[in-house]
Amino acid sequence: MAINKLEVLAITKQLVGLDQVLEDFDGLITLYMDIIGQRILNYIHHSSIPDGLKYTWAAMTAAALQAEQMAVLFPPDPEDAEAYEVSLGDSTVKPIKPVAKLATGPSLVVQDAVLFDYQSELNGFRRMRW
Repeated sequence: MAINKLEVLAITKQLVGLDQVLEDFDGLITLYMDIIGQRILNYIHHSSIPDGLKYTWAAMTAAALQAEQMAVLFPPDPEDAEAYEVSLGDSTVKPIKPVAKLATGPSLVVQDAVLFDYQSELNGFRRMRW
């Protein structure tokens, strides 16, 4: 039985802390799901992800999203900064607002880290390839 991707999407949104009704980031989350799903398939040597890995797939996707896309999913509020300009005598200091680096998809470093973190759960489904 194939895993319903919409279920994995809903579980991933819950794990990340997004509203289930909000569809603004579904494309980004689906991209991460597809890439992480392909890494799972390459690791376990199956043609489809087994039903028992539904929550693992969602957790791996959420971990990759949290590693790279938190600034996109939850943008910082610019009003939270205490001071944008400080004057002291003749000197004025203007702190640079942090600019979040936005990744377009999961980097190989994050994919490898997430795969390594979940290897113990994936090993139970792994097949030997000849």
